[in-house]
Amino acid sequence: MLLETAPRVRTEGQTKVRDHYDVIVIGGGPAGSGSAMLLAERGLSVLMLEKDQFPRYHVGESLTGTAGDFITRAGLNEQMAALDFVPKPGVKVVGREGAEFFVPVLRPTWQVRRAEFDHLLLDLAISKGVEHVRGAAKSVLSEAGRVTGITMTTAEGDDRVVHASFVIDASGQSVFMSRQEIAGPRRVAAFNRQIALYSQFSGVVPDVGVQHNSTVIFYRDTYHWAWLIPVSSELVSIGVVLPTSSYKLRGGTSKGAMAWGLEHLHPELTQRASGATQVEGMHVSRNYSYRVDPFAGPGWLCVGDSHCFTDPIFSFGASFALTEAQAATDTIVAALANPTAEPELLQTYADYCNRGQGRAAELIRYFWKFPAFFAYMTKGQYGDDLVRLLAGDCFTPEPLAATVEMKKSLQDSPLLHRIPEGRGRDIAARIYERFDFFQGVDAAFLDLSEGVMIYFILAEDDIDLYDSLRDFEEQLVSDFGRDELAVLSFTPDIIEAMPPLDDAYTIVDRRRQ
Repeated sequence: MLLETAPRVRTEGQTKVRDHYDVIVIGGGPAGSGSAMLLAERGLSVLMLEKDQFPRYHVGESLTGTAGDFITRAGLNEQMAALDFVPKPGVKVVGREGAEFFVPVLRPTWQVRRAEFDHLLLDLAISKGVEHVRGAAKSVLSEAGRVTGITMTTAEGDDRVVHASFVIDASGQSVFMSRQEIAGPRRVAAFNRQIALYSQFSGVVPDVGVQHNSTVIFYRDTYHWAWLIPVSSELVSIGVVLPTSSYKLRGGTSKGAMAWGLEHLHPELTQRASGATQVEGMHVSRNYSYRVDPFAGPGWLCVGDSHCFTDPIFSFGASFALTEAQAATDTIVAALANPTAEPELLQTYADYCNRGQGRAAELIRYFWKFPAFFAYMTKGQYGDDLVRLLAGDCFTPEPLAATVEMKKSLQDSPLLHRIPEGRGRDIAARIYERFDFFQGVDAAFLDLSEGVMIYFILAEDDIDLYDSLRDFEEQLVSDFGRDELAVLSFTPDIIEAMPPLDDAYTIVDRRRQ
C-alpha cells in the first residue's frame, strides 16, 4: 500500500501581476526561491513565476553543508525540525569487496523531502515580499539586444506581458532561456546517458552510531551506483543509477532495473533493503548531464540546473542552486546600481559558476577513475579538502590543494607523452580531458600525418552526441584555428568506412577495457 502525504495548506491569496518589476524569476525551486528571497531582502521588487502547484515531487534529498549554511542564515532550523527532516552527519561511500570511507559534514545540514523543503523556501520567499504567481513563461521580450521582460500565461489562462530590469532563469531542466535561444544550446556533458530509478521505502535497516542518518552511496562498476538517503525518522529514499546500456540489459523497465539494483548492485544494499516496503510510485530520470553556455547576458542570467547539471552522486544540485542564487543576487544588485559595469559583472558571475561546476565535475571524474585513491585522499593530507569539497565548497577563488592534485591526475595520460609537443599534443589533451569519461564515446584517435584529423567511434547513432562533437569542434577551431582541422565520427554500423589509423594516436579506447 502506498503512503499518501497530505499537502500543506497555503493561505496565499490571488496576486495581481504588475506591469514592471525590478526582477522576474522563472521557477520556484531552490534556485528560484533562493534568488527571489535574497533580492527582496535587498529591497528589489520581485515576481516569481512557477508553473507547478506546490508541494510537488522532486528528487535531490541530501543537502550539503553550504545548503545548511543558507538554511541557518534564513532562520529555518526550527521549521526543519518540525518537518521531521533528519540532521545529516555525513556521507558514507561503499565500494566493491567492502571497501568504504566516511566523510563527515563540515557544517550542520539535513536530509529532506524535497516537496516539503522546496515549499518551505517558497513560503519564505513570499514572506519576504516576493510576489508569487502560478503560471508559465511563454517568450522573452527584448530591445536592442537586452532582455526586458517576458510574456506569460497564468494558471487561470490569462496572458500577460510583464517587463523587468532583469530576468532570472531558474527553470531547472526546462532550460527556458536556452529553449528561447537567448542562452546557448543545451549540450550533453560527460556524465550523460544514465537512467535513475528511485522511490521512498519504509523498513530499511538504518546505520548506527555516528553514521546514523548519513547518505550512503553504493557503487559497483563505473556509473553503476545507488543512493540510500533517510528523509524522515521512518522513510528512506533509495535510487539506482545505471548507464542506459545496462538498463536495457536489465530488461529495460524501471521495475526490473530497480529490482536488479537492489539485489545485485551491492550486498549491503541488498541486506538493508531486504525487508523494506515501497511506499510510493517509481520515479525515472534520464540523461543526467548537460551544460548551457553562454548563460548570462544583458538583462538576464541563469541559476542552477537551468545552465548546468552534473552526475548527482555527491548531491550538489540544490546546494549549488542556493550558492549561485547568492552570487546572482550580488550580481544583479550591483548591475542595477551601476549599469555600465554590467558586462564585467555578468562575466564575473559566469566565471564563478563555471569554476564551481567545473571543480565538481572534476571531483566526480576523479572518483570514478580512481576510486581507491579517492578513498585514500579522504584519510590522508587532503582529507580536510575533501570534506570541504563534498560540503559544496567548490567555488573558492583559489583551488584547494586536493583539487589541484586531482586535476593533475586527470590530465596526465601516458598516451599524451607519445605525441610531439605543440599544437597536436595540446589538441590531444583537450580530447582526453573532454572525452576520457564521456559516455557514448567508445574511442577517439588523433591523426597528425596530414593536418589534424580527429576520429570518434560512438556507441550508437545519437543526436545529442553529434551536437556535443560539433560543439567541441567549434571550440577547437576557435582556440587553434580551422587550418587543416576536421572532426569525423563513426557508429558501429559504418565502422568499416573509417580510414586506416596506422599512423594515428589512440587518445581514448574503452573497447579494450
